[in-house]
Amino acid sequence: MDDEYIILAGNKERPMAITISNRLGITLGDINVKSVQGSETSVDVQSYINYKKVFLLYNITHPVNESIMQLLFLADAIKKEGAEKIYLITSYLPYTKSKYRTEYKLNFSLFARLLEETSVDKIYTFGLYSPKISFYLKIPLYNIPLTNLYSKVIEDNFQGKKNLIVSTIDHELQEVSRDVANKINVDTIFPTKEDKNNKVIFKISENINGKEILIIVDTINTGVNLSEYANYLTLKGAKDIYVLSTHGIVDKKAISVIEKSVIKQIYVVSHQFQKMDKIKIISTIKIVEEIIKRTIEKKNLKHILK
Repeated sequence: MDDEYIILAGNKERPMAITISNRLGITLGDINVKSVQGSETSVDVQSYINYKKVFLLYNITHPVNESIMQLLFLADAIKKEGAEKIYLITSYLPYTKSKYRTEYKLNFSLFARLLEETSVDKIYTFGLYSPKISFYLKIPLYNIPLTNLYSKVIEDNFQGKKNLIVSTIDHELQEVSRDVANKINVDTIFPTKEDKNNKVIFKISENINGKEILIIVDTINTGVNLSEYANYLTLKGAKDIYVLSTHGIVDKKAISVIEKSVIKQIYVVSHQFQKMDKIKIISTIKIVEEIIKRTIEKKNLKHILK
């Protein structure tokens, strides 16, 4: 492919970058990211990228604040080395939800301004928690919806299941849940939630006896609320519980909670902790590859973005 493009990746994204580089015939550059004195981030761009258009593969992971700072240092170093454009491909944009609405706005608007300072030109991400965050960005933002991200999973595992119901415990994900339900022609249910003694109490009025439930969630932090909701659904008569997470498990503590839960299967796009049969990781390589290919060929992204 065109010599004006190059792929750069963070340390943990390097295996994916190697695969995509080999498939598309795009140069994979060398970049050394390390901690100095165990804390500060040092970035050494070892490839010639002057006047090049850079696809930067970097997933923001736990601990999120440290990961964000590493991304900012990476993007800044790439720009200082003379990159013409930086196209950031990341599976997760943080600070898209918070307990308090004002805090949510402040958090993401600050992150948006920091990204703009690094001169990132475009951002591609997956399963955006709330489309409203794009209002805080001056950088063009492209979101791959959950129905596209998990299209094969939905088709292979849930298509044709008339006994299935789609649900979520996040108000912001109700629209996404409806999209998934429409795709497989099933109903949705959404619980009411009440906080009692620092515990979330769920309630639904629908009859779900003998039904299979597919729960749509964002990132899985402690996994406690998700596990409690799954238990509640089971007590109401639900048969099997499945979960689609738009991102993945970000806290190690969630592993033991999930392991003990009644959840049958969880599908995630990222998971950096111990493997278990209950958690199935879905590769994003093909989608990332398609983003890069279509960007270079100046083709419309609508088929993977809609």
